[in-house]
Amino acid sequence: MYLDDIVVSAAAFEVGARSLPVSDEEKSPEEKVVIGVMGGPWTIGNAIISANLKAHGFEVIDAGSDIPPEKIAQAAADSNARIVASAIYLMQSQAEVAKLEQELWNRGVRHKIRTILSGPAGSRAMAEKYNIDAYVEDVNELIVKVKEFSEDLKAEMTSCDRVMTSIKHNEPDRVPFMPFAQTFTAKFAEIPFSEYVCKAEKMAEGQLKAYNAFGWDAFCFSSDVGIYAEACGATCEYPYDDVPRIIKPVLSQGNLYRDFKSLKMPDPLSPSRLAESIKAIRIVKKEVGDDVPLIGWLEAPFQGTALLGGGDPFLLFYVLDHPDEFKEILDWYADWAIDIANAMYEAGADIIGAGETAGYFMSPKFFKEYVLEPEKKLCRAIRKMGMYPLIHCCGYVPQCVPFVKETNPGGAIQFDYQVDLAWAKNILKDKVTIMGNLNYNKLMTATPKAVYEDCAEHIKIAAKGGGYWLAFGCEIPRDMPSETMRAILRATKTVGKYSN
Repeated sequence: MYLDDIVVSAAAFEVGARSLPVSDEEKSPEEKVVIGVMGGPWTIGNAIISANLKAHGFEVIDAGSDIPPEKIAQAAADSNARIVASAIYLMQSQAEVAKLEQELWNRGVRHKIRTILSGPAGSRAMAEKYNIDAYVEDVNELIVKVKEFSEDLKAEMTSCDRVMTSIKHNEPDRVPFMPFAQTFTAKFAEIPFSEYVCKAEKMAEGQLKAYNAFGWDAFCFSSDVGIYAEACGATCEYPYDDVPRIIKPVLSQGNLYRDFKSLKMPDPLSPSRLAESIKAIRIVKKEVGDDVPLIGWLEAPFQGTALLGGGDPFLLFYVLDHPDEFKEILDWYADWAIDIANAMYEAGADIIGAGETAGYFMSPKFFKEYVLEPEKKLCRAIRKMGMYPLIHCCGYVPQCVPFVKETNPGGAIQFDYQVDLAWAKNILKDKVTIMGNLNYNKLMTATPKAVYEDCAEHIKIAAKGGGYWLAFGCEIPRDMPSETMRAILRATKTVGKYSN
């Protein structure tokens, strides 16, 4: 066809489409499509695509032709559309494709939408390079892909439904992407960490900014290990924009039991950094409602008790010499952790993360003697409140991972990359959900393609049958590239999609 034929045909099609009995009612976000051409005046293509989409019942927001990517991204944000179909006319405009992706992330909408690339200068390789969800060659392919994306989006679960379906060992729409992020969240939100861990409003602000940018499937109100000991009377120092550290413990070496007997159980809501973290849960709950699960965080009994003594490894000698006294302290800490969990539940938490790395580092014999019963007591209480317990243990801990079937049946465990995922999935089966165990050291410098492939391998190993949340094995490092987070999310939406 020659240009005059195309123009006349497009005009005739547009006139014909206008005569169709298409409803003027506003469409749902899943039925809205933003279109636009970057780097070239390709108005004919826009007109043809717009007319075809409207004829198939979609609402079209035409951002224009020969426009910057910012205009397309803004149209997507303003219209609440969940599909963006962009095109490039000239090859030298390839950088605009990458810029559009960045602009969508900047506006906090990329994780909510599906993107399509087309145009004379577009290609499938270009779409893959810049993490575009699909490439189409012509209007017919575009219509098919838009319909497919629209149906997928309509069937998409809320994050809360997705996470709760998975923990019940059923298959949701896709594998959840779960955060365990403290320093990363604060840095991304440009909040000094010393402020993030001290002020509820700052913690909530950081959590909301990271969630809107990356679209992960939960909020995680973890802070630092000093926050709980500090609430009991320990002294912490606060380096500017760094992690607080305990400089004076509550229980002193040599006087552990005597110090404990004079210790009063703190009210989790009395003025402290702990109370601020609980307040942050309340703030975010008011903002997001029940669509996204909230993870409150505390220390499990063994690790929490160890931190009351400053985390000194030599406390083990006291434990072995005074087992009954130490078990009394563990039981006290379990009761206090239950009080904390209850306060977090009242604030809006759905899951309680409990750090117990120190306990899982121990031998199986030691674990059964000192860790098992207090952890079981805490997990049972959390379940009785109506929440799910999540045990966190990082490092090389395969010797104690099997115990979680007894301490936390029906709950979840997060373990590190040193634990073989296939082995753990086979051991835990449908008893305990696995959260993890991406290697943050490996992915810190990996390309987005390598990150995607690594996630795909984890999903292949552990996703079948539900009971799997994709995540890092421990805290997301503060300097983890944003591109890595985006590649993880893309993996959950493609290879992480369940067939049902």
